[in-house]
Amino acid sequence: RMAMVLQEKENILETDILGTLIGRVEEFTGETYGEKNGMPFRVASDHARTLAFAIADGALPSNEGRGYVLRRILRRACRYLRELGVHEPLVHRLVGDVAELMGGAYPVLGERTEYIAAVIRGEEERFLRTLDQGIDLFERLAAGTNAAGSRVIDGEDAFRLYDTFGFPVDLTLLMAEEKGLTVDMAGFEA
Repeated sequence: RMAMVLQEKENILETDILGTLIGRVEEFTGETYGEKNGMPFRVASDHARTLAFAIADGALPSNEGRGYVLRRILRRACRYLRELGVHEPLVHRLVGDVAELMGGAYPVLGERTEYIAAVIRGEEERFLRTLDQGIDLFERLAAGTNAAGSRVIDGEDAFRLYDTFGFPVDLTLLMAEEKGLTVDMAGFEA
């Protein structure tokens, strides 16, 4: 916020840091940032910055604790980038820009740029394989739910997506909501 005020910008997304990262996402995707399609740009830029700092500080994506938070942050960025037609790892490509922009104040970013990018890229590659398969399965599941005249995705089906195919339940919930559906979470938990 201080940068926003000092740089006389209307919001933090126009400041030198996030604005530059949004510009890089434009370059990588060939899409133009705008109010209507801006969410994927904002999410990718902000999440790349968050991941770079956290990994520089020693955190790693994993299945528990702070690592799980990082994994979810990266997966959210990847999923939003799909809206821009991105089907390959892209978030890791922003790490160099984060280091260049913030490395003066946080030298560890510059010192660990390659490592940070490699960690993010590996995680992106694994998740994108899961995402491709899971989205296809979810679409079939949602179509079957609609065809049956229901608005609730069966908890057992949601669990199968999670347990058998590694598709995160939070993405199932989000995608269901986007289609006007809900998920039987009691059935999922059972």
